[in-house]
Amino acid sequence: MALFWYNESKKFIGKKAAMHDEKDLRIEQLKMENQKLHEKIDRLEHNVEALTQAVLHAAKQRFGASSEKTPSTAGQASLFGEEDADNIPVPYAPVIQIKEHKRPVRKKGDREKLTLGLSRETVECVLNPDESACGICGSELKVIGKKKVRSEMEYIPAKLVMKDYVQVVYKCMECGKNDENPYDAIYSAPVPAPVLTHSIASPSSAAWILYQVRS
Repeated sequence: MALFWYNESKKFIGKKAAMHDEKDLRIEQLKMENQKLHEKIDRLEHNVEALTQAVLHAAKQRFGASSEKTPSTAGQASLFGEEDADNIPVPYAPVIQIKEHKRPVRKKGDREKLTLGLSRETVECVLNPDESACGICGSELKVIGKKKVRSEMEYIPAKLVMKDYVQVVYKCMECGKNDENPYDAIYSAPVPAPVLTHSIASPSSAAWILYQVRS
């Protein structure tokens, strides 16, 4: 009997050790996958930053002031606002070495400085009339707030415009008032998906960049 329990104990210990080894192997695999994902994110951020710089530089060269300046007309606004395109400050971006490629170190406020001279528009993302009813009790939804989701640089021939996407948030005014539906019902309007996450590139500006590269 003692021999039987001894053998069973050895089997149990062996299985436990095998499970531990398998767990360690899985952890190492996840670490490697995580490292690859971080490297991919770094490359994508580098590409986004390069595209953004290319758009602003190309716009400045194509639509900014040149040596053959057109005489100013009274009441005529500059393409980039009150300042001339050549006077828009472009901050110095130091470069760091990351896994065999370089990317600019983006500091807080750099993007705002780069887009300082561009006009802005607001795109409000709202619910359609057939969607403005509570999915729980059917009552009418009321707007309770708005939140800025992202900004995109829109390319329009002869100018660039910054569009701020604002998501409208709704609340059912009946839910949360009775025992049948005791919790508040909050709804957010859908927002169009961006071309690249954490980027100011829009479909039009990205298409323009590709056209400029290939032409």
